[in-house]
Amino acid sequence: MKSIKTRRAEKITGYLIIIYYTVGLVGLSLPSTRDTFIGLMPLTLVISTLVLLFFHRKWRRPDVPVLLLIAAGGFLVEVAGVLSGNIFGAYWYGETLGPVFLETPLLIGVNWMMLTYCTYSIMENTRLFWPLKAFAAAVLMLSYDLVLEPVAIRTGMWYWEGGSVPLQNYQAWFVISLVFLAVMHIAGIKTGNRVAQWLFGVQFIFFIMLNLTLRLF
Repeated sequence: MKSIKTRRAEKITGYLIIIYYTVGLVGLSLPSTRDTFIGLMPLTLVISTLVLLFFHRKWRRPDVPVLLLIAAGGFLVEVAGVLSGNIFGAYWYGETLGPVFLETPLLIGVNWMMLTYCTYSIMENTRLFWPLKAFAAAVLMLSYDLVLEPVAIRTGMWYWEGGSVPLQNYQAWFVISLVFLAVMHIAGIKTGNRVAQWLFGVQFIFFIMLNLTLRLF
């Protein structure tokens, strides 16, 4: 059972996440500061992931290998998607997400791992049978991608051939998410991490709001 200090630290961290992403929302919304804040996106992804993993309840033997497997798997499936155009559809990455290898940002696998962890953690303590937990978490992942895609295009994270997101992308996103989440369940990962809920929720609202402000400014 968590101590009062741990719960308090999670709550404070949640408030700090809100402040951090609110500043980011303002910075990305204003034309005068947009380019600067776009340049900070890779750092934000790294910081968010480190904060998330800092509050992982108890590190057990399978945890690190499973998380690394998901990060590597996320990167490799994106490489295959970019090079072939047959997984998500025809797309290519911009420079927003930092250094690339094989036409794919090195951090994209970290993003897959972070989102998989967050949605897994959100559904972790529900009383559903684990396949239903994985399915529900994959729906959360899909919902996240729906609000992310317009922002990603406008901020130069990636671009789609023809300028619109194909249905194939969302289908692939859901299936891949489901596979990664199933791996975490089969491995018996225990997160006990309320910061994951804060981070996912704040990011979700952040992208919804950014969709609106980017249209205005």
